[in-house]
Amino acid sequence: MSRRNALAASLLVFSIAVPSGVLAAPAPAAGEGPASPFIVVLADGPGGTGRGKAIDRVTARHGLGAERRFENLLGGFSAKLNPGQARALAADPDVTAVIPDDPIELTAQSMPTGVARIGGRVSPVAQIDGADTRVDADVAVVDTGIDPTHPDLNVVGGVNCTTSDRNAWQDENNHGTHVAGTIGAKDNDLGVVGVAPGVRLWAVRILDASGSGLLSWYICGLDWIAAQRDPADSSRPLIEAVNMSVAKWGTDDGACGSQNGDLLHGAICRLVASGVTVVAAAGNDSGPAASRVPAAYDEVITVSALADTDGRPGGLGGDRCFSWGTYDVDDTFADFSNYGPDVDLIAPGKCIWSTKPGNTYGWSSGTSMAAPHVTGAAALYLASRPGATSAEVKRALVYLGSTNWLSSTDPDGIREPLLDVSRIGPIGTVAITPSQASVVVAESGGSVPVTLTLARPGVLEDLALSVSGAPSGVSATLAAPSLFGFEATTTTMTVSVPAGSPSGTWPLTVSAAWHGVRATATVQLVVESDRPVSTPPGFNIRAREVLGTSTVPVIVSWKAATDATSAIAAYELAERIDGGAWKTVASLAAPTTNARRSIVPGRAFTWRVRARDAVGNWGDWVEARSTPILNIGERTSAVTYRGTWSTVWTSLAWGGTRRTTTALGATATFKVYGSSAALIGTLGPYRGSADIYVDGVKVVRVSEWNSTTRSRAIVAYLSLGGLGTHTVMVRNLAPSGRARFDVDGLILVR
Repeated sequence: MSRRNALAASLLVFSIAVPSGVLAAPAPAAGEGPASPFIVVLADGPGGTGRGKAIDRVTARHGLGAERRFENLLGGFSAKLNPGQARALAADPDVTAVIPDDPIELTAQSMPTGVARIGGRVSPVAQIDGADTRVDADVAVVDTGIDPTHPDLNVVGGVNCTTSDRNAWQDENNHGTHVAGTIGAKDNDLGVVGVAPGVRLWAVRILDASGSGLLSWYICGLDWIAAQRDPADSSRPLIEAVNMSVAKWGTDDGACGSQNGDLLHGAICRLVASGVTVVAAAGNDSGPAASRVPAAYDEVITVSALADTDGRPGGLGGDRCFSWGTYDVDDTFADFSNYGPDVDLIAPGKCIWSTKPGNTYGWSSGTSMAAPHVTGAAALYLASRPGATSAEVKRALVYLGSTNWLSSTDPDGIREPLLDVSRIGPIGTVAITPSQASVVVAESGGSVPVTLTLARPGVLEDLALSVSGAPSGVSATLAAPSLFGFEATTTTMTVSVPAGSPSGTWPLTVSAAWHGVRATATVQLVVESDRPVSTPPGFNIRAREVLGTSTVPVIVSWKAATDATSAIAAYELAERIDGGAWKTVASLAAPTTNARRSIVPGRAFTWRVRARDAVGNWGDWVEARSTPILNIGERTSAVTYRGTWSTVWTSLAWGGTRRTTTALGATATFKVYGSSAALIGTLGPYRGSADIYVDGVKVVRVSEWNSTTRSRAIVAYLSLGGLGTHTVMVRNLAPSGRARFDVDGLILVR
């Protein structure tokens, strides 16, 4: 059985969840078998003191001493157990799992470099200029420790998980110190400069002098990192980024280890969730990174190695570095590096020059040397953006990466970007400029697009966009809810106003935000509600209509109303008599613009009209002048007759009588004061025709002939040419066989 399969097999034996209520087995007899390192995971409970008491309780119950206690990321401890002790613990109801303490190892032969190749010398945040200006961030190197006396490193503390002496975190292997130099060697006149010069380095020693360790040591180190909190804000971690150039065989179950019992995965997931960015080396097996952890975990930033010999693009460096048994070609994927879809970035990892213990420097190769370049980049990014999450750091670094390497040499065809820190500068500002200051929408509704342009110097982050202030029913939607990257500078806001929305002005506030970065702009929404405009109504008396016994039929009419933005849908007609109350007498659907009414002579009638548009807005009432209507009977002194006329008494006549003539040229002349008049007569067989004159001018020839008799009929409706005194003369034409013509009076309009 291979070593990898042996580890997997042992994991299956001891990673057993014990049902609640199972009693602990009695302590095994001494000498039952050799003791081996194990990790004991307790049933999850409250952190801190609660987990500590649980550890004390279980170790006392089984007569054990805990080598390392885990009280932050999980509840448990590590200890050396013989087979009987392991079985007894597995049966303990307070124990979730008893897991062999897997060995871990370096992912490199030794140490990293490549600051020039990734653009570090021109990074605005790094400020590499020979002056010792230090990057304000904290980075943990989970490795063999760091030499705290090296003058080129800003080492501020650490922890040792390889022995019981927690303060013995000094590097006895060289690897951790080499990694630390690539991350943050000071920008001074000594040795080398790191990607994040002078960053505060924390040595988390989980490997011994030979570069070997146990899983419990690994978890111990992560547990310690999780316990370090920012003194100014305990909700934030003290250490922002962690470099892990350490690996073991394993895979990602996609569930933070809850499916396959991977304690390391669960610990790293919790660490990332607490706000820490984790960078992992891809591994040096020339195979898939998916078979190495933590490289395979989605929660970390996984880094493969580039062979670079001259710190420049172009592949012109030649064969300057022999390492891992080969001369890799400049600017190509390193022969030893792992690959695959789990890899996020590539960084220089072949023959990297960096710090070593004892104030010395040296070369080293491996993905262990590539990963700290990315960790340094994460420190640069977080120094200027302390609120960024691990996912945001990863996305930004991948976005900033370049394709300026011979990516065709990547064995898997997935061309990961080459780390590039040249554009990591201080966080900038954002400004929003709308394409128009206001949006005007008519009452009929509509949608109006507004282009939003963002100025975002120094801000590549995923700006969340939002719009507020829209009134009820109105929507303001964004084509993109967020914009990521320096080039993402425009989007469209579409303002949609439904028909019939109330008129008014509303400020729409457009916001773009990312953590502490914020910008706003205002676009005024103006909804115009232009109401219909009507014209005053008028009326006319139609020829050949028949009067009632005391009323006159009229047609009240008006011109079609107008509306700038909507169709006219309806009208309302109201009537008032002799100055009394208004009464609605007709509700009409457009396009009807008239209504029949009956009026009483001798009374003053007034009409008004208003219109409603298609979205429900009513216009103002428009009123006509008061219209008195008088009856001038045929027997009054206002009428003069010439020729032969006779009086006919009949109840069918307008006033009880009417005048009739058959004489050619007989005339009836009315002298009246008014603006228009309607001549009343009788329609029927044998009736003749007459000419009508107004003020001596012939205006119309009318006929009273009809197949049936119709009394009180309107023979003619006449305009008198304006309000004033006028004469209306009727002259009988007495045509042969139809000589008779009747006059029944005159309806006068003033």
